[in-house]
Amino acid sequence: MAGGDAQQIAVFWEDEMRQLLWRVCRRLSALAGVFLFAFAPAADAQTGSEKYPDRPIKIIVPFPAGGSVDALARVVAHSLSERWGQQVIVEARPGASTMVGTGAAAKAEPDGYTLLMTVSNLTTNPALYAKVAYDAQRDFAPIAMLARTPVVLYATPSLPANDLVELVALAKTKQGGVDFGSAGVGTMTHLTAEQFKIASGAPMTHVLYRGGAPALNDLIAGHLALQFGTVGQAYEQYRAGQVKALAISSAERYPSMKETPTFAEQGFDVVVTEWYGLFAPAATPKPIIAKLNAELKRIMASPDVGKRMSSIELTHSTPEELDAFVRAETERWGALIKKIGITAQ
Repeated sequence: MAGGDAQQIAVFWEDEMRQLLWRVCRRLSALAGVFLFAFAPAADAQTGSEKYPDRPIKIIVPFPAGGSVDALARVVAHSLSERWGQQVIVEARPGASTMVGTGAAAKAEPDGYTLLMTVSNLTTNPALYAKVAYDAQRDFAPIAMLARTPVVLYATPSLPANDLVELVALAKTKQGGVDFGSAGVGTMTHLTAEQFKIASGAPMTHVLYRGGAPALNDLIAGHLALQFGTVGQAYEQYRAGQVKALAISSAERYPSMKETPTFAEQGFDVVVTEWYGLFAPAATPKPIIAKLNAELKRIMASPDVGKRMSSIELTHSTPEELDAFVRAETERWGALIKKIGITAQ
């Protein structure tokens, strides 16, 4: 091969290799751009989670101010504010059996700055109402269960029955049975009463009240025979002797009411827990959920918080445990509501 031909071939291959390298570099550059575009949201979310919280947080309570849910929310808000140096606001959004506030929380941005503290209505409303503007399991990310409390069967002091056996016997002697109040149709206190009616066969009539407080007033005055209420709803009145307690729905005797026997130990299969949980809108970043859960674990274990919320049992769960609990409770109470035909307007 002549020297000139060899030189031309060398130049040719040098040009080919240069073009090939240029094409490879261009392709790698394009792939790098795609990679960065695909993972940018995740990176931004991670950065946002690390900075969380960098502005005020709002906890929606779907009940009027002054109740036990509002009180617990304010204790949590105060503790988080002290810990993080950011304002945590409690906003009462009552109405439509908690559906007003719950619906507002469901529609909030899933960024960790709007939270919902609620109770068992989240699991019972889907069966009670024909239309609910949110899906309790699809639209919320569980953060943690914070507290729970059993339901107590309170009685007016003059009632001639001091335990459940005597109560059932008394109810069967009365036309229409005995009357009872609760916090409202479909509430956990009402459903506990319905479960007791099924377990005992006692004739009982539900007297409708707008909340537990009016029912308690009538119970103290002797205008109402019975009230199914949480421990905190009438604990002070019970200690003062203004009402008496016939049974409690915990699996074992409750620490603050150890003298009150359970439904189960009196022969009736009624074990019910009202609970308090914190939720975020669905799609809230998992690092934010985890950060909130860790802080709540610390808060619920605080002796000071325990003293301030002595009428309820403070607890803590993982998000996964709360999710499983909500699903099980929704199925349990949905079946009972359907069985007895309760509806709410």
